[in-house]
Amino acid sequence: MKNDLRQKAGKLIKEYDMIKSGDDVVVAFSGGSDSSALLFFLIGYLSEKNNIFAAHLNHMMRSEAERDEQFAVETCEKYKIKIFTGRRDILAIAKNSKKSREEAARDERYAFLSETAASIGKNVKIATAHTASDNAETVIFNLARGCGLSGLAGIAPKRGDIIRPLLSCTKGDILKYCEENNISYVEDKTNSDENYTRNFIRRNITSKLGEKFARLDENIFKTAQLMRDFADLTDSLAGAAVKGLDGVEAGTLLASHKALQQAVIEKLYENAVFPSRQKLEKKHVEYVRQLLDKTEKSVDLPGLVTAEISKNILTMKKITEKKTSRNRK
Repeated sequence: MKNDLRQKAGKLIKEYDMIKSGDDVVVAFSGGSDSSALLFFLIGYLSEKNNIFAAHLNHMMRSEAERDEQFAVETCEKYKIKIFTGRRDILAIAKNSKKSREEAARDERYAFLSETAASIGKNVKIATAHTASDNAETVIFNLARGCGLSGLAGIAPKRGDIIRPLLSCTKGDILKYCEENNISYVEDKTNSDENYTRNFIRRNITSKLGEKFARLDENIFKTAQLMRDFADLTDSLAGAAVKGLDGVEAGTLLASHKALQQAVIEKLYENAVFPSRQKLEKKHVEYVRQLLDKTEKSVDLPGLVTAEISKNILTMKKITEKKTSRNRK
């Protein structure tokens, strides 16, 4: 089907009401095949009531980084699109913050995109080029390290002002679309470096599963959508149970369904760690569950958060100093 990507992306945009009339859209544009396809697609999809911009962050990690930045700038000049560029020394940031390179790059990228959107004005959507293939890798990664419903839900098609129009499209859809429309892009050589977890999953797991199971990425995407619906339901119930940031009664939570227990624990953690989007792993949820039938006990969690039960009330608060001897990893 010649217009497979257009149909899939268009359907997802409408299903999740991603772009309204009058919205401006800033595309996270690395210059790779995914973001090049997204930029080209949106140029043709958006109406005259939507302005389109591009944003490129140079991570300063690879010898080709200068080439990629120049390609992004020249491509936007060709399409007459204003591009915002920035640079971050990811290796130095990762070292100083004690984050992995992947985590530091992701955090800096989203921070840059948010700053760019804010500089443009109001009603600005940030479009990233995540695909169904990226989603499959995320679900498998989350499953491997232990996760709840939100982990199995994978990548959200829409989260606040961040939209992902290509999330139902596979890598094959992307490459076919680029070929059919003569879309140029640059290759990232680090995609073959298996020191990066996602590359390892892609080359050793999803690629091999794909040889045995047709439409693997699409099927995982559909399952993730179902998990997201359940996650939204439990999140809503958890929000009603938490009622702000004050905590919940441990005895009442202990008597509730385990699914609601997990959702409430995750909600309390999200409130405590905000504005970070760090998630609890299942093992951390279990650490907190062990507190529910006790009193005056506490446990330290990732993100410098302490879960504590005092006077039968479970609360989570951010602590100012890391207690290395007790911190749960």
